[in-house]
Amino acid sequence: MSKQSRTLQTYQALKFDVLSARYLPGRKLIIENICEEQCVSPGAVREALARLTSDGLVIAEPQKGFTVAPVSIADLQDLTEVRIDVEQKCIRRAIRDGDIEWEGQILSTLHQLNKTLETTVLEGGKLVFCPIWAEKHAQFHDALVSACSNLWWLNLRSRLFMQAERYRWMTLPYVEEKRFVVKEHEALVAATLDRDADLASALVEDHLQKTADLLLSSDAPFDDTDERYTKAVKLT
Repeated sequence: MSKQSRTLQTYQALKFDVLSARYLPGRKLIIENICEEQCVSPGAVREALARLTSDGLVIAEPQKGFTVAPVSIADLQDLTEVRIDVEQKCIRRAIRDGDIEWEGQILSTLHQLNKTLETTVLEGGKLVFCPIWAEKHAQFHDALVSACSNLWWLNLRSRLFMQAERYRWMTLPYVEEKRFVVKEHEALVAATLDRDADLASALVEDHLQKTADLLLSSDAPFDDTDERYTKAVKLT
């Protein structure tokens, strides 16, 4: 395996560990331990951690090394506010510019998502999102806005989506309220294919805000007692 492939593999493995909360917020990431666990070189781990730092999932501090980025109520609220704004811009532009191939892609990814089991149980009884479902879910939301012609919006949207996924994965064991997310997705698709930009935009806001509200009302271990969120924003 080439050096580039090993680095990519290490990055993907560490990214999954952070998003799925296997590595909890605030955890110190010891390069030597990761090398042993992943059976890779220190160079591959450092490059992967540097990329995760760029993603905003890991914090690098001089003389202190790497830690998993913190989570907080304030961060989730700010993230949701910005995410709604960007998603609405993207869906409006996609509706304006999308063609029949784009419509077909939306229907295809929705069908695949609906046919995939949402959650699974890891060893130890921890409930997590099924990795395949998480992938199909991301592909569905990507398809909805894929006709957007503004690449800056799409790049920012991708980064925000990844940050939101970490909150969803982390809080899953604590959310008790049942949610009919399939119907939410189908309503969003219907409005999008009808080229009703106002309705689609409103449904996007409702969909994302509902996710945030469920997480914020859960018993998930958010930490708003320290200043790591502010520090993380400054460092990244």
